[in-house]
Amino acid sequence: MQKGVRLYSKEAYNTPLKPGEKPPEELALDNYLTFACRHKFCREVCPVYQVTRNEAYIPYGFHTSLLALYKGVSSFEELGDTFTHCLQCGACEVRCPNTLFMGDFYKVSLTTVELVRKVRSDLVRSGVGYPGYQEVIKEVDFHLQMVKKREDMLKWTEGLNVQVGGKSSVVLYVSRFTATQVTETARAAAKLLKKAGIKFAVVDVPEAGIGEPLDVAREQTFIDMAKKDIEKIKAMGAETVIVVDPHDYFFFVRDYSRMFGELPFKVVFITDYLWQLIEEGRLIPKNNVSKKVTYHDPCTLNKLTNLWESPRKILESIPGVEFVDEHHIDQWYYCCGNGVASFKKLHPEISFTIGQRRIQRALDLGAGTLALGCPRCWDHFTEVKTKARMEIELINVVELLAESVGV
Repeated sequence: MQKGVRLYSKEAYNTPLKPGEKPPEELALDNYLTFACRHKFCREVCPVYQVTRNEAYIPYGFHTSLLALYKGVSSFEELGDTFTHCLQCGACEVRCPNTLFMGDFYKVSLTTVELVRKVRSDLVRSGVGYPGYQEVIKEVDFHLQMVKKREDMLKWTEGLNVQVGGKSSVVLYVSRFTATQVTETARAAAKLLKKAGIKFAVVDVPEAGIGEPLDVAREQTFIDMAKKDIEKIKAMGAETVIVVDPHDYFFFVRDYSRMFGELPFKVVFITDYLWQLIEEGRLIPKNNVSKKVTYHDPCTLNKLTNLWESPRKILESIPGVEFVDEHHIDQWYYCCGNGVASFKKLHPEISFTIGQRRIQRALDLGAGTLALGCPRCWDHFTEVKTKARMEIELINVVELLAESVGV
């Protein structure tokens, strides 16, 4: 399936929606293709629908709303609340026949994530806005301020004796959220690479790593940050870029490649790279880790970029781990509740409920540990389990491996 290619044309997508005006006819026609769907495969797979039972919050509802706007039976102002109820998790994209069959045979696909971003951005750009978008703007501004604080952004590297910047064919990319909020995951990744004898450098303060600008009409901010990071990495002479945060991986392989074309370096997610090192015998999980573990697939990996094998292989390689797997396709129905960009800030109660349901599923499997591949999932699940008083250990797969390797 081709990622990031629209069913409708670039011109139709780039035509801003405005109050009192019809959407482009081509866009309305493609909305009808979804409106006419009798299957609604996107419904039950949507974590938001599972909580709200509101069909307005599934792609069928999004496209119906835009078609109603084209037909003159709805108003632009009414779109806001509907389009905020999307995690951008991609579950609908892997279940929609337009995505599956059109993507496989005609090399185009319906990308609900991009449509949601477009409408949210158009609402802000037009001055209408949507409930809660000021909170999203605050997050964007906070991020922009944080990436200026070099000392804070690189504090996670203290004592690791890693190269920051400079020339290196292998680059470890650790963006703001992991660098400042979930530092143990970043440190474990660096320690494992060093243990395997990999010569690498870390990017000197990445600027990107946040999708919220695309929800608040700051597309150029998103593009500018991405360009700066790509230029930094190119200047380092990188051939391979190892990414620790799945959100960054999603941006690199789906958004950046769509915006800028083929990147001049290979982008690899950390678990794929570590599993390769295990297969080559350069990393050996040897210490017994006595835990009953199940794994949560991050949406940005499992649903949006089709990466699900390496975390499981790593868990299966760790001595002492009793791994209770849940198939990655079954996990299309799950999300931690944080969302890819701004959902948690817009709907914290729904976000909490989605997270609570996911943790309960892990507990129902009898697991005492929920292994994670995403620092943002860890952050959100930690908040959920504390508020809900749920007893379960949360730990990144990279940290579990580091424990077994002994670094």
